[in-house]
Amino acid sequence: MDRARRFARLLSILAAVIREPGLSPGQLSRRAGVSERTLRRDLARLRGLGYTVTWNRGYEVQERFGFEGGGGARSLAAVYEQQVRLLRTELPALAAQVEAEVEAEAPAAVASLFAGAITRRLRSRTK
Repeated sequence: MDRARRFARLLSILAAVIREPGLSPGQLSRRAGVSERTLRRDLARLRGLGYTVTWNRGYEVQERFGFEGGGGARSLAAVYEQQVRLLRTELPALAAQVEAEVEAEAPAAVASLFAGAITRRLRSRTK
């Protein structure tokens, strides 16, 4: 289970970097609940897994900004497929159960993201 917890923490760190580009090491380590030293090891692991987490006045993921070779920013489907491949590689014993749960929840989560984005855009128009 330690491996699963670490993998979940890596994905949480990745989500924080994507959601809030520009976080300092201290801010990101506090969000992850780890020391800055552990954060550096986790970021190195994420890079080893293929995520281009960089520092530019804060952490960011280059793919988010369309720097990925050839085709620009990746599609949602490509990101999903990368997560599934990593899950199968890193946690093969849990992969099928986790995939089933994510697939069951994903449509509602995406609908919620769209609804939230629309609501924020409508609010910003009225201000």
